[in-house]
Parts: sequence; C-alpha cells; structure tokens
Amino acid sequence: GLTEDNLQDVVIEDEELPAEATRWMAIARVHTEKPYSQYWFFRNMRVAWDLAREVKTRPLEDNLYTMQFSCLGDWERVMEEGPWQYKGKAVIMAPYDGFMKPSLIELNKIDIWLQIHDLPDGFFPKVKALSATVGDFIYAEPKSQDFEENFVRVRIMLDVTKPLKNAVSLVIRKKDTVERVSFRVRFERLPNWCAVYGNLGHTFK
Repeated sequence: GLTEDNLQDVVIEDEELPAEATRWMAIARVHTEKPYSQYWFFRNMRVAWDLAREVKTRPLEDNLYTMQFSCLGDWERVMEEGPWQYKGKAVIMAPYDGFMKPSLIELNKIDIWLQIHDLPDGFFPKVKALSATVGDFIYAEPKSQDFEENFVRVRIMLDVTKPLKNAVSLVIRKKDTVERVSFRVRFERLPNWCAVYGNLGHTFK
C-alpha cells in the first residue's frame, strides 16, 4: 500500500558505502524444518571449520544467519571446502555483500563433489554436459596418473530441493542405431537423504 507520497529517499553515493564493515561475509541456513539449538549450531560449526580467527554470527530469523569472518583465509575455507553439515543436515551458505536484502537471497544449493564411475576416457570431454544433468557444473578434476580409482570427480552446485540422481547417461547416434550408455554417480560427504524419495533433509526409516 505504499505510494510515492509515503517515501522520502535517502541518497547514498558509492564511496559512502563501508567496504571494510561488509567484507568476508556469508549468509547461511540449515536445510531442515525441525527446530534445533542455535547455540550448539554455532559451537559445532566453529569446531568443524577449525578457523584461525573469530567469526561473528548474527541470527536474522529462526533459521537464517549472517556470518562475518575475520580473515580471507577463513572465509575461503568455509565457502570452498563444503558441503558442511550440522547433525546430518546440510548447511547451505552463499557469499553475502552486506547490502542485498537477506530475504531475497536464494539458499537452496550446496557445492559438492560428484563421482561419475566407469567413464571411458573417450567420453571425458562430455563430463561437463553429463554433470550438468545433476547440478550446476563448476569444474572437473583433471585426470592424473597418480589417481587409481575408476571414476571422474566433478565439483557441482546441487539443488537441495530436487531429488538426487544416481546415474547419468549418453546417447550415441550411429548410422543405423542409437545406443544409450549410463554411468553410476556417487556424491562425496552427502548430508542425510531419503533413500525412498531421494530428497535431502530427511530420512525414511
């Protein structure tokens, strides 16, 4: 019900915005609908992150927080080395500039390692397209002679609101035939998930 008559704008110039007060920030929530202890959440995450310096955590709602780290190294570790978990539930985090309205930030994706098993070397150029059917492609780990396992590792952004996939597939078109080849996938450090529905955030026992 706001009208122009109700608003009296305050004008801010770019150089007035406090860059120092908003650096190394993140916004986070726990992917669960059940209540939990904020005290133990803060305490457990500090232990899991093993930070060099202090982190300031501010609750915005029951399950939404801003976090400001004291150094770039701690911020990069937390943002790049996930996925993180609290009691088996995914902790979803995103960089935060300190100026965007927190309610407008979509928190539904986690960075996670995906393994594509038994993939022939000839299909390695298709790794990006294959992993994009599971989540948003970030990068693929290069092949190494020191790596003895029969799978390719790919870093992706996984949407926690969608069911997990357990395979990816290629269709090979030949002159007279069409052949489909599927490859099993696995996730590393996967939070709790339901084996019946394939969804993160709850388990079916």
